[in-house]
Amino acid sequence: MGITTTGVPPRALTRWQVHGVCLVMFIEGLSSSSINVQVAAVRADLAPGPVGLQLVASTFLVAYAALLLPAGRLADWLDRRKVFLVGLTLFALGSLLGTLAPSVWFLVVARLLQGAGAALTAPAALGLITAPLPQGPERNRLVALYGALGAVGFSTGLVLPGFLVAHLGWRSSFAVLLPFVILVLLLTWRVPAAPTDDVDRSSQRPDWWGTVALLALIGGGTWWLGALRQLSVATVLASLLVLTCLAGVVLARRHLTLPPGVLVPPVRRSMIAIGAASAGMLAAIYLLTLALQDWHDLDAFTVGLLILPQPACFALLARRGSVWVSRSGSTAPMVTGMALIAGATAALALPGSGRPPTLLVLLSMAGVGAGLALLFPAASVGAINATPERLRSSTAAVLTTAQNLGGSGGLALVTALALVPDANSPGSLSAPMAVCALMVALGLGAVALSLRGHSHGVHRRVARQGVDS
Repeated sequence: MGITTTGVPPRALTRWQVHGVCLVMFIEGLSSSSINVQVAAVRADLAPGPVGLQLVASTFLVAYAALLLPAGRLADWLDRRKVFLVGLTLFALGSLLGTLAPSVWFLVVARLLQGAGAALTAPAALGLITAPLPQGPERNRLVALYGALGAVGFSTGLVLPGFLVAHLGWRSSFAVLLPFVILVLLLTWRVPAAPTDDVDRSSQRPDWWGTVALLALIGGGTWWLGALRQLSVATVLASLLVLTCLAGVVLARRHLTLPPGVLVPPVRRSMIAIGAASAGMLAAIYLLTLALQDWHDLDAFTVGLLILPQPACFALLARRGSVWVSRSGSTAPMVTGMALIAGATAALALPGSGRPPTLLVLLSMAGVGAGLALLFPAASVGAINATPERLRSSTAAVLTTAQNLGGSGGLALVTALALVPDANSPGSLSAPMAVCALMVALGLGAVALSLRGHSHGVHRRVARQGVDS
């Protein structure tokens, strides 16, 4: 059991406190997926351009990706309870602002606050429930509960908010988050403090300048890519110069955010796989939901039900994916999962013009979910096993960051290529879905090249050892 800096063992949480802390993952999953059934109604009400709509969909992911690693260090540097409550407050404020948003940019700020709040609460929540417990079955059970509620929230976010959007408008899908937040506050307000058990906490101090630069780089890069077609040459060049300077700051200070030794080849491979799959999958769902609502007059609730097989199959089959990884290693399940996601997405390009058949949509979403159920356990296990115990939390955070970066990048790319369905000009999903499938396929190719390079490197080392002997 860990010892805090005060020398007193952290007190175990009550059952209700554990459920309250874990419930925050349900809320974040709800918020993350519900945007897919909100965007058409937001566009009809606030009339944003393609770039504004893309930012509404991606800003949550941008904030989460940029702030997750610094938030983990902050939770280890300060009292995790305080960090958790601050994050929950930011998330509640973002939900309230989203409910009242008078303009699209107001809504973008609301999504930014939600993403920042989620980035703060996620690592703090995991620390709160695991700090009082030694390694063993009870700790593993709580970690599984923590992750499972996120998946349940993601699935619920396609159904409950879809129903609310269809009957009460898109603002109600932000308002419905507030009662959940209040419930979490009531259950966790008296959660015992859980400071870090590291005696020297100075090394855990977050890098504030690096964090600001990273957020500006990811957010600015997402905006720049999505708006590229609409910018003048001078603006494009000036923006590129600013982004290059920000990238330099981030690279120069990366040792303050990311511990050395994390980005080993297996971790980089897993980041590519998860990032590419998230880019293609999230962009495909974004485009599909807009097309079904704007071109084919389906309501948000019906669209949510059509997408539901994706998270449902992921939740049902993830354990099978883990078993396959345990039996044969991570490579085969990871490659198979990416191929399945690319194929299922490409299938949506087959009908050409007109509404894709309902059965095809259901089967494609199920195929994407099954592919994710193979990919995510394989990529996670492959990365975690390649890093020492002391770096595994950072490795997990890096994979989550890659997931959100891929998602926001995919949304920006389809916006830049003018593939977002126009409500006033019905068309075909063939080209958009082909591009989404291509994102995943390119990631698969990069993973295959990395594996081939690793195999050749192993053979060369074996050959050298034979000569030396």
